[in-house]
Amino acid sequence: MSVKRWEDDATVWHGPDYGAEVLHYHPEVGSAAVAGRIITCVEVIDWTGTGSRDLLISAWDPCYDGRVFLRRQIGTHEDGTPVLGEEELIEGVRGYVTAVKDGDTFHLVSASRMRKQIYVFPNIGSKGSPEFGEPLRLELDADWVKGNEYFHMARFHDIDGDGVPELIVGSDYWDDYWPNGLEWNDEGYRGYDDAGRWLGGPLRGFLYAFKNTGTLSNPVLEKGKALIAGETALEVYGQLAPAFGKFGGQKDSLIAGEFWNILHIARQREDGSFEPTSLLRTPDDEVLELDQCIHLPCVVDWDGDGREDILVGAEDGYVTFLKNCGDGADGLPRFEKRGRVETTKPLIHAGVLPSPAAHDFSGDGHFDLVVGNSSGELLFYPSREENGSIYLGKEHMLEAGGKPVRIAAGLDGSIQGPSEKMFGYSCPTIADWTGSGHMDLLVSDVTGRHRLFRNTGEKTIPPRFAEEEFLTYNGKPLKTVWRVRPAVVDWQQNGQLHYLALDENGVLSDWTRSSDTELVNKRHVRWENGDAIRFTVDVGGGRGRVKLCLCDWEGTGRMDLIFGTHARACVPPDPKTGAPRNTTKQAGLFLSRNVGTPEEPRFAFPLPISFKGETIAMAMHVASPEAVDWAGRGALDLIVGVEDGTIVWLKREELSW
Repeated sequence: MSVKRWEDDATVWHGPDYGAEVLHYHPEVGSAAVAGRIITCVEVIDWTGTGSRDLLISAWDPCYDGRVFLRRQIGTHEDGTPVLGEEELIEGVRGYVTAVKDGDTFHLVSASRMRKQIYVFPNIGSKGSPEFGEPLRLELDADWVKGNEYFHMARFHDIDGDGVPELIVGSDYWDDYWPNGLEWNDEGYRGYDDAGRWLGGPLRGFLYAFKNTGTLSNPVLEKGKALIAGETALEVYGQLAPAFGKFGGQKDSLIAGEFWNILHIARQREDGSFEPTSLLRTPDDEVLELDQCIHLPCVVDWDGDGREDILVGAEDGYVTFLKNCGDGADGLPRFEKRGRVETTKPLIHAGVLPSPAAHDFSGDGHFDLVVGNSSGELLFYPSREENGSIYLGKEHMLEAGGKPVRIAAGLDGSIQGPSEKMFGYSCPTIADWTGSGHMDLLVSDVTGRHRLFRNTGEKTIPPRFAEEEFLTYNGKPLKTVWRVRPAVVDWQQNGQLHYLALDENGVLSDWTRSSDTELVNKRHVRWENGDAIRFTVDVGGGRGRVKLCLCDWEGTGRMDLIFGTHARACVPPDPKTGAPRNTTKQAGLFLSRNVGTPEEPRFAFPLPISFKGETIAMAMHVASPEAVDWAGRGALDLIVGVEDGTIVWLKREELSW
């Protein structure tokens, strides 16, 4: 049975363009992590023809148009790793991109997960001056292991040693994953049984080789064959991303990324097959665990010590350097995780699906940001004004109880299954919840739990917080739909705080604060016609995902509701007219005016917010708004987290609704 996934209908990003509104680091931030967009593929190539190690980074095309960027090597660090320069857009190329050398030049190979296509972009330029001609679409036929497999990542590599590189394609197969064949937005979807066991199967990813009888600039491919590891088809847990290295031996070794936070290695045998895969390990012989998921590796001697290292991109957009520390007793290489690759010309990247909250923690009159993201981090960005411009300092990972905050679903915490064990989707809001006079953090996440991080009251930057505590309702930890940014409000301005989130059925709900952790008196929040407020017609994983922000947007003294949605949201929940599902088909921002009373707030049907006259459209997953007088001008603007990891400042005078 062929299962259709919601990304199959995804609309490719098409603006408006928010480039001029992106927040930037202060000029004194001389180095920070290099990043792609959402799910980064990384490749190292001598772009300049001078022997340099230039970084090519590309992204998942359903979400942010799969644009491809170059960071040139502009020097060398003391440890031998390249110093990288500013980001350059490679026009006309998109998707997950790798490079293949062809004499003095190279060509680019692009895999499109969304369009089930692979392209070669032939280099018609010269050494040091790449120029790419019209892309060639490669028609692939293979003895597929499963069929209905998606092409995840492709690269050319001479796997049979005849001097002519084959096309090697890693696949991604989801049909076995879905419980009873139901995708997470489908009616009747149930991910786990009462014992918390996943009712679906595994993700699956296989590897194929296509013999090339043409040239690298104009390939002619024979029917593909699955590569064998041990006695069966080489397989990993979904989204197989291949790279190859020698690692001191004469035969190739495969490095394979997958959906989970691990990498596989398999040595090639004399007959061309591969040994059974092993997990990549550290010098201490521990499994090397990465920080996120969906990893796409490349093999390169990154630090120039004569050993092949690994760079690996991931869902969070960052690129991690794994240093080759030599072989272990089993003859397989051992790697040390050296951290994120940095650049001297950094752009702010707050992970992916960033959810910002603003408060002046430093007391200097400028709002700092606390940003959650898909990795479950809480990142703190101090702000600073200079010459009339507001900049952000380098981010710090916030700690609670002395340990970095890193929320993760684990094997049973995500409604979308165990594939998402590394996702956190932290969504913070800032309020003096405990009445201490210091601003606490209230955070929801992938699990639908709601955490309190109590401000310790110390005058430090970044601020410090105590260990997590869980909000409770009816004596049990509050459990709602997932990925919702909550809101805190004092409706009657009498000191009685209320907590707003979507309940377990996706209905906007209001709880009254009874103590620091206990909530009472739940009620549904309603539209002006009396209907309970819902944000989608979907079920399962389609519910939730909404980012709430309460503020007196129009200066009436009432607390209006601004909210961000994902592309499939449907407000009001009419399957034929609800937005943005039937309008822009991309994540959007909406205003619902408060037309009720302090005792019983009600909200007008939502109005889409436009930027410079065009309805806001922010790709697939979410737009995350925070209303704040960012520049101290006496009017509320919007600070918005965009799914690609950027944070933008949308000035009020350029917004309409």
